[in-house]
Amino acid sequence: MISTYLSYTILTKNMPSTLDRVAKQPSTQREIDYYNANIGNVKTVDDFMNDYRLYSYATKAYGLADMAYGKGFLKQVLESDLSDPNSFANRLSDPRYKEFAAAFNFGAQPEVAQAPAQEDETLGLYTQSYADEETSARTESTYYSAAVDKVKNVSDLVNNDRLRDYMLQAYDIDPTYVSKTFLKSVLTSDVNDPKSFVNTSANDKYKALAAQFSFNADGTLKNATAQTTAQKNAVIEQYNVTVPSFTTFTAAAYNKTHYEATIGTITSVKQLVSDPRMVDYIKAAFSMWDPPNLSGATVQAIITSDPSDPTSFANVFGYGGVPKMFNFDANGNVPPGEQAQTADQVKKTSENYSENYSQLEQLTVDGGSANFKTRMASVKDIDDFFLSNKDDDDGGINDNDPELYQIVLRAYGLGEDEVTKSQLKKILESDPYDPKSYVNSLKDDRLVKLAKALNFDSKGDASTPLQALSQTQINNFGLAYNTQKTMLLSGAEQQAAVKASKEDIAYFEDNIGKVKSVSDLLADKKLVSFILTAKGLDPKQVTTDTLKKAFAADPDDPKSMLNDPTDKNSAKLKELVTSFNFDSKGNLTRSTTGTAQNGGALRRTNELYLEQALEEQQGDTNQGVRLALYAQRKAPDITSIYDIMGDQAMFEVVTTAFNLPSAFQSMDVDQQAKALQKYVTLSDLQDPDKVDKLVKRFAVMYDLKNNTQSSPALTILTSR
Repeated sequence: MISTYLSYTILTKNMPSTLDRVAKQPSTQREIDYYNANIGNVKTVDDFMNDYRLYSYATKAYGLADMAYGKGFLKQVLESDLSDPNSFANRLSDPRYKEFAAAFNFGAQPEVAQAPAQEDETLGLYTQSYADEETSARTESTYYSAAVDKVKNVSDLVNNDRLRDYMLQAYDIDPTYVSKTFLKSVLTSDVNDPKSFVNTSANDKYKALAAQFSFNADGTLKNATAQTTAQKNAVIEQYNVTVPSFTTFTAAAYNKTHYEATIGTITSVKQLVSDPRMVDYIKAAFSMWDPPNLSGATVQAIITSDPSDPTSFANVFGYGGVPKMFNFDANGNVPPGEQAQTADQVKKTSENYSENYSQLEQLTVDGGSANFKTRMASVKDIDDFFLSNKDDDDGGINDNDPELYQIVLRAYGLGEDEVTKSQLKKILESDPYDPKSYVNSLKDDRLVKLAKALNFDSKGDASTPLQALSQTQINNFGLAYNTQKTMLLSGAEQQAAVKASKEDIAYFEDNIGKVKSVSDLLADKKLVSFILTAKGLDPKQVTTDTLKKAFAADPDDPKSMLNDPTDKNSAKLKELVTSFNFDSKGNLTRSTTGTAQNGGALRRTNELYLEQALEEQQGDTNQGVRLALYAQRKAPDITSIYDIMGDQAMFEVVTTAFNLPSAFQSMDVDQQAKALQKYVTLSDLQDPDKVDKLVKRFAVMYDLKNNTQSSPALTILTSR
């Protein structure tokens, strides 16, 4: 029989090749093929446990073959939420159970219309859209002001899409439905001639537009430029007060000028409220937001109320101070010799306006965001998503808030006129990660991003979000990180490490959902350090370039860097990168996800099965080789001396390696632990080279003893 030392050395010289040979054995290949072909069909834990071959394959892989009979027990393990420290699997001391639960998605795969990271992104973009809208209005106005002065004839104007859209939108005209020929006829008309084209063939919007240009009938310029300064300013003002969906800083300045120029001409409250712009100014100045959308008639009633009467209209609405800011008589007229407002009243009104005009925008954003969070939490399907605020069961509290779909459209830069509800429904039921899907066929990146922000399946039901890591893997990384940061510590040092670990895990959980590509991941150095540490890798020793190459490597290619037997970090890197749902280009992909088990976990299960098969086969001829292989595999999981003492196989390896007498086992537990600490440095078990040295020492000692009798560890190893 070949010596234990030589057998172990040959087998581990190139472990990937060794395992590949085991995988090609017909009996092993049949089980692997069956598992890989059928695990994807499993939808529930009962499906999994009722398929004997799948179930036995997995329990063997995770060293639980001896517990396969306890299906009720293992079902509780598989259904455990590993993020909950009080869950069933977490309460068990044997780490095999947590590892088994972590390999499957039965315990913590939420089906939600939107995950927290997706919601944060959507609402962040929604809020930012208001700032972007203001910036856009300012940019377009600057462009218009400079470019319109360069126009030499009417064709220059109508053929410049940017100028054309700007001036039409300023007068609330949709550019989509305006032909260039028609527009030329409007702009070259004489607005003072009742028989001109604009006065006979166009509406008031076009008449107002035509009045702001100076073209001859043949389209040439009447003056040096297409517009006088006053005409150009009028169009720019009209654009800023019409196009943005809220009052921008620029619009507020125009509104202030308009109000102060107009209020002195007002002779009655009826005249005042007939100008919607004046009404909006007053409402903003005096924060008249409740109830929403006060009509001009209501504003008139408030202004003409008797402020001394507690039952007056103004006092009932809480606006008792507003009538005092105006000078209308009981009939709503300005008394002879007076004005609607004194100079001081005008000044105070404008000061109030400057302070308060942005409140409505903030109320819209805050109210819309709060309602979005509340309602999205209860969205179970796409019909819930499209349910109007007026039709939900909150008693009308949110009736004036933006609808859920309106917030989503705005967040991703889409207007309601660009996408119908029926089309949006079809988009949301489409898979944005499938290049052949409906949403990708539209060739609009905004729509793809929108579809990725929500989680509806093809039937319109809420589904599991596609993230860089599944919830199961997020839990796994958190547990592994905590183990790495706290192992070998005790007392105050351990307590400090636990506290720091919790903070790091919280950061990881809060930010990993924001990662959409390998580039996103590598850009966050704190996340990179976290995932490397969790997998037992030193962040200082693994470069960004190495990680880029690792994520781009093929884990199934025996020649890739992830399967390099000469690199002690290759196996850990492989386990790290296969945990993520990235394709070879570094983008999110569904190809690695599964209902019961994700791609990385499936690959790891197969590797563990092969390792178990190898150990069993070697144990048939040389129990020492089996013990050596087991020790090499399990050593990195040891975090305390008591872990060694509680594992009969590891205990035999250590006691044999250091030639400890058989009487050692009869010593007091604490005495055993103290004695073992003289021989084993726990930190060495995290170093593959030092583990290899320890195992080879065991192999030599095992051969010297030439113990061919049945080992007490054999029974344990048959299930590990």
